[in-house]
Amino acid sequence: MSDDKRDEQGKFVAGNSGRPIGSKNLASSQIRETFQLLLSNNLEKIQEDLNELEPKDRIKLLLDLSNYILPKLRTTEYKGEAQNITIDFSD
Repeated sequence: MSDDKRDEQGKFVAGNSGRPIGSKNLASSQIRETFQLLLSNNLEKIQEDLNELEPKDRIKLLLDLSNYILPKLRTTEYKGEAQNITIDFSD
């Protein structure tokens, strides 16, 4: 490699901190954009394929995919006095 921040074997030299903190990986960004384009151009076919699945398989697939789309929720802990809480699910 001809990069002056690397040695003859392509390894980073001492003192090189690599990519700056917060900078985007260009290759990952390009792959993400290409994949989004692929999905948007095939939404109708994807929906048709989903409709052909059994309901339990469709739900499983959607839940599995949600792990990559929706942010993970963290458990929160309340440190205070206990209160009586009533939840009403009626209309």
